Amino acid sequence: MAKSRTENSVKNIKTGLIVQIVNKVLAFVVRTVFIHFLNSDYLGVNGLFTNILSILSFAELGIGTAIIFNMYKPIAENDKEKIKSLMQLYKKSYTVIGIFIFAAGLIIIPFMDYLITDVPNIKENIIFIYILFLFDTSCSYFFTYKKSIITAYQKQSIINNFDSIFYLLKSILQIILLILTHNYIFYLITQIICTIVENILISIKADKMYPFLKDKNIKKLSKKETSTIFDNVKSLAIYQFGSVIMNGTDNIMISALINVKTVGIVSNYTLIITSLKSVLTSGLNGITASVGNLNATAKPEKKEDIFYQLLLAYYLIYSFCAIALILLLNNFINIWIGNKYILSTSVAVALAISFFIEGIRNPAFIYRTTLGLFEKSKATPYIGAISNIILSIIFCKLWGLPGIFIGTSVAQLISYFWIDPYLIHRYEFKTPVKKFFAKATKYFLAFTFELIICMLISSLIPAENILSLVCRLLIVLLIPNILNILLFFKSEEFKSLYNRFVGKKFKLKKA
Repeated sequence: MAKSRTENSVKNIKTGLIVQIVNKVLAFVVRTVFIHFLNSDYLGVNGLFTNILSILSFAELGIGTAIIFNMYKPIAENDKEKIKSLMQLYKKSYTVIGIFIFAAGLIIIPFMDYLITDVPNIKENIIFIYILFLFDTSCSYFFTYKKSIITAYQKQSIINNFDSIFYLLKSILQIILLILTHNYIFYLITQIICTIVENILISIKADKMYPFLKDKNIKKLSKKETSTIFDNVKSLAIYQFGSVIMNGTDNIMISALINVKTVGIVSNYTLIITSLKSVLTSGLNGITASVGNLNATAKPEKKEDIFYQLLLAYYLIYSFCAIALILLLNNFINIWIGNKYILSTSVAVALAISFFIEGIRNPAFIYRTTLGLFEKSKATPYIGAISNIILSIIFCKLWGLPGIFIGTSVAQLISYFWIDPYLIHRYEFKTPVKKFFAKATKYFLAFTFELIICMLISSLIPAENILSLVCRLLIVLLIPNILNILLFFKSEEFKSLYNRFVGKKFKLKKA
C-alpha cells in the first residue's frame, strides 16, 4: 500500500532533521579545528568563494525545479516512459550546466582584485584555492541529476542517509588532515573527493531503485514538451538568480566594502545561521514533494487550506529560531571561540530578522514552484536583486556592517515576500490575497512582541558565560512557545496542524 503524503512528509522530515543536526554538530567541530590551526583570513576566503560559487550555481536551480515539477504528474500516474524521457533531458542539461559553471568561474579570475580589497594572510596561491572551489562545484553536476527522481518519489530520507555518512567521513578526514598538516589545500581536496564519490553512489542507488532508468530505449520529449519545460527554466533561472543575488552576495559586499577578515568573523555567525537553516530546510524539504503531489491532484480549496497550515508552521518554527539567534548568538560565540570573534548585537539582530523573513516566505515559494507558476511576474527577481545591492551599499554607508543585512531584509519585503502569495491566490486559489497579508501582519506583530519580552527578560542576565547561556536558553524555550500557543491555539490552522502531526500519533498510541 502506498504511503500517504503525510507519512512520507513525516519520514522525510525526521531523517532530514536527524542528518542535518548530526552534520552541523560535525561542522562546528571542523570549524573549531579550522580556527585553531588556520587563521581567520582563511575563514574569509572560504566564505567569499562559497558566495561566489553559490551565485554561479543559480543556473542549476531553474532546470532542477522545472523538471522535478514535471515529474509529479507522471509519477502519480506511474508513467515510466515519460519519467525516463525527463531524466534523459535532465542528464543532458546538467552536463551543460557543469561545463557552463566552470567556464563562467574561470572568467571571474581576472576580476578577483576587485572582490578582495586587501591581500589575505594565507600562504597558498589564492587563485589555485578558487579553482579548487570551482572544480568542486562544477564537477558535481555530472553525477548528481539522479537525486531528483528519488526526491520526486518522496524518498528524500534515502538522500539524507547518504549525506549523513559522507559528511561524517569528510569531517573526520578534514579534521585529521588539519591537525597533521595544517594544510588548507588538503582540506579542500578531501571535500571534492567526498562530493564526487557520494553523488556516484547515489546514482547507482537510483538505478537499483528504479531499474527502468537503465533502459536504452528512451523516447525523446516532443518539441512542445521540451519548449514548455525550457520556458519554465528561463523564468525560474531569472527568478532564482534574483534570489541568489539577494541571499548570496553578503560576503562579497563585506569583502569589497569592508575587508576579507570581517568576512571570516561574520562567517562564524553565518555558519550557525546556515547550519540552522540547513537543518530546517532539510527537514521541511520533505514536505515539498508531498505539496507537489497535492497540487497535482487536489482542489483549490484543499490547496489553500494546506498553504495556511504551512504558513503557520513556518512562522512557529522560524520565529522561535530567530529569537533564539538574537538572544544566544553572541553568548555562544564567546564561549565557543572567544570574545575577539564577537560582533555587535545589532549584527546578530539584523542577521536573525533576515533569517525570519526568508523563512516566513518559504510556503509561498514552495507553492509557486510546485504549481508551475514560473512565467508570472518576471520583473520580481530584478526588483529584488537590484534593490538588495543598492540598499545594502547605502545602509552599509549609514550603519556599517548591520546595514548590509538590513538591506537584504528590506529587499525581500519589497519583492518576493508579497508577489509569491499574490500569484498563488490569483491564479490558483482564486481568492483575495488580503487574507495572506492579514495573517502575515499578525505573525510579524506576534514575533515583535515575543522578541521584546524575551530581550527585556534576558537583559537581566548580563554575564556572558555558560550559566547565562543556559538561562537565556530557558527563556527562549519557554516564552516564545508559550505565547505562540496562547495566541494561536484557537485558529483553524493550529488545530489542523495539531491533529495532523500530534493528534494522530496520540490516537495510535492510545489504540
